[in-house]
Amino acid sequence: MKTIMIAIALFLCSVNVFAEKFSTEIQSFFKMRKTICFIFLICFSCLSLKSQQIKTPIQKSELDLRIEMATNRLLYAKEPEITKDFVLACVTLNPKFNRRFTEFSGDQSGRYLSLFSKYKVVGNPIDIKLLAKEIIATQKPDGRFGSDSLVFEASKLQGNHMALLWGNGRLLTGLMDYYESYNDKDVLNSAIKLGDFLISISESCIQPDIIDIFKSKGAMGFICFTQNIEGLVKLYKATNNQKYTQLAQKIYPLIPEMGNQHTHGYLNSLRGVLMLYNVTKKQEQKEFVEFRYKELIESKDYLITGGVPEFFGVTRPSAESYRDEGCSEADWLMLSLELWQTTREMKYLNNAEYCLYNEMMFNQFESGDFGSHHIQKDLGFKLAYSEGKAWWCCDYHGLQAMLQAKEVIVTNDNAVKKINLFYNSDFKDNDISFSFKKMNQTTPTFKLKINTVDSKPLTIALRKPDWAKNMTFKLNNIVLEYAEHDGYLVVNRKWHANEVVSINMEYNLQLINKENKSINISKFKGNNNAMAMQYGPYLMSIDDGFMPLFMAEPATRNVIKIDKANIGILKPNSSDDILKRTLLSDGYLTFKYIHEGFYGENNVTMRPISEVSHQRRANVKLWSLFSVE
Repeated sequence: MKTIMIAIALFLCSVNVFAEKFSTEIQSFFKMRKTICFIFLICFSCLSLKSQQIKTPIQKSELDLRIEMATNRLLYAKEPEITKDFVLACVTLNPKFNRRFTEFSGDQSGRYLSLFSKYKVVGNPIDIKLLAKEIIATQKPDGRFGSDSLVFEASKLQGNHMALLWGNGRLLTGLMDYYESYNDKDVLNSAIKLGDFLISISESCIQPDIIDIFKSKGAMGFICFTQNIEGLVKLYKATNNQKYTQLAQKIYPLIPEMGNQHTHGYLNSLRGVLMLYNVTKKQEQKEFVEFRYKELIESKDYLITGGVPEFFGVTRPSAESYRDEGCSEADWLMLSLELWQTTREMKYLNNAEYCLYNEMMFNQFESGDFGSHHIQKDLGFKLAYSEGKAWWCCDYHGLQAMLQAKEVIVTNDNAVKKINLFYNSDFKDNDISFSFKKMNQTTPTFKLKINTVDSKPLTIALRKPDWAKNMTFKLNNIVLEYAEHDGYLVVNRKWHANEVVSINMEYNLQLINKENKSINISKFKGNNNAMAMQYGPYLMSIDDGFMPLFMAEPATRNVIKIDKANIGILKPNSSDDILKRTLLSDGYLTFKYIHEGFYGENNVTMRPISEVSHQRRANVKLWSLFSVE
């Protein structure tokens, strides 16, 4: 239709050129016709562009954008620039390349190997094979990396010993991930020497009095030793030597309970135990992880954002010491995904997705870094005197977690093709290839396009998320029948190439109280207790970078009004510049509100908390007063 209309318009314009040979009157008529044609073309082009904006799937999802941001930060940013010498500093201990946390010997170099041995980026300025060679060249005769002056006798153990054990544990994991990708025997031999070093000093580290001393030492606590379980399990899988799993099985029951511990090390230790279970199949190991997971999610340390604080303990006195951390959020996301993959219980996938959409993406800075943000009770997140960008650890772990999430967008589960997360993805196996893409930024509408397919009937299952009020499938504008099974909407049929299924979703709008209980808006009348809002998968927020007047003092008692007749939603003006730039305008909502400091009703736009990370940091309000009318 578009081609025909343009052709007609061009024909009319060409007639005008011919008309110039005729009388002045006729020429005047055709000049007017020429103007009409020109206006017609402009109007039609605008309509066409609008139509394209609505109907053409967006090529980059928010997850793809975040991965790109983090990748560019690690590979190409200049301050600080991640060079080979910069990465090696924690094992060479060369004072020329002094940087923060070199005493955690092997930490950054191990993370780099883990990430980029599996995530191969064209144009990476660091030759990872040369990096691996130079790392193992620094190994000490007893198998450790870093300072060889630290004596691992129980009576001499201090914080620096735990720091070295932490870094060596991350490096053991990195060496094994590298070996899995490149099958380098020299790297495996280095990992074996390191594993044997850990065995040799283990008895000193697991003495009851040592555990008691270090269990509440935070980032230099006993979890620096227990997080070695991950590397030991991977070393066993490569060597089939049971002495490594034997040590792991001796260690895991010693993981201290939640206390003044670094949540990154605690959760990383639990991930190691789950890996151990997947090797040994001993039920008590899986139950250990599930119990600790449940304990955390039912505690006050489980944040409304779907993540965890850097250290356990909500009694910390100030926002300056109670904050999130990119590594901890990444571990929580990966542990949730790994529990789902192990048990197939949907609650773990739901928790992983909520963390990814909200805490994990909020945690990322506009620079692509991950790091820390200070938590303030009854507000949300408070600006600190300095930004907590953690290029030495969180940048690697955060990117690793997002890549792990990307891998499970679509999975093949016993020949059933399952769409688990709602991000753009292309899937292909011997049976079928298809693309799954979001249609536009403004509505939760997706397109499933079959590219190639076998002749036999196949099953495609789409997860039914708890944040969707309803979902509809249409094939050629005809409603497609489906069955519900284990949290999925399942379609079994004989598919054909070029078929397109449109999936339309409607978001739930709900309020959540401080006990993490959701409140049905239809029954909510309003109260004096601040609540959070969730719209679809998004935790909604207001920040003073985007909505400065709403946050202007006094603003603690501002009331946001929800109109029950239309759920109180006023969609923001789509012409706003920020809505043209974001991929998440489907999560922007505008409400009327009454400011504590002045009379009258005004508008406030709430948006997903993750959007804050595309700007300079601001104070972020998650808890507000609401009324429903």
